[in-house]
Amino acid sequence: MAEIKLNKTEQKKQKNLLGQLTKYLPTLQLKKQQLQVEVDGVRTGAEDLMREMQKVCDSMSSWSALLSQPLPFSVSSLVKVKEVVKTSENIAGVEVPLFESISFSILDYSYLFTPVWLDRAVVEFEALITLREKYKIIKEKLSLLEEELRQTNIKVNLFEKRMIPECRENIRRIKIFLGDQEIAAICNAKIAKDKLEKKDLPEAV
Repeated sequence: MAEIKLNKTEQKKQKNLLGQLTKYLPTLQLKKQQLQVEVDGVRTGAEDLMREMQKVCDSMSSWSALLSQPLPFSVSSLVKVKEVVKTSENIAGVEVPLFESISFSILDYSYLFTPVWLDRAVVEFEALITLREKYKIIKEKLSLLEEELRQTNIKVNLFEKRMIPECRENIRRIKIFLGDQEIAAICNAKIAKDKLEKKDLPEAV
């Protein structure tokens, strides 16, 4: 604990600081609660996306062996991402990304001279890539919210366990010191008064 001046000016300063800390603490606690709810929700959303991706992968496994068939083009060039559009939203003072849309560039292939399963491949590739991009964005969002929650938790603990108790202890110490000084001043004044009264008394004959 840092040394403080044991006087009325410091006492007022410590009381003002305590007032500010106790006033701001509920706001921090509310923010912490809000962030925790958001983090839990985003984690659930990320888990849901993972399950959806797994479903698409399971569906693709029924025809993925057909990818070994010779084609006039590379399968990797069949579906490509043209653009991923993101927006942002403010959650408890934190700007986080939000998936808005995705557009694709589809290879212009002949429907007559290519296997029929390619049409299904295009649909499921689009679905899987869309989920993948959503997952990347939601993980970025989660990371930002978790960091803000961590920082807010540090502040709450700092206020609750260190700064507010220190302020209260400082005020207590100053109050005791000033009280002792007041008692000492009263005692000194009484002693001085007694001395003056004794001095003014006439000497015995």
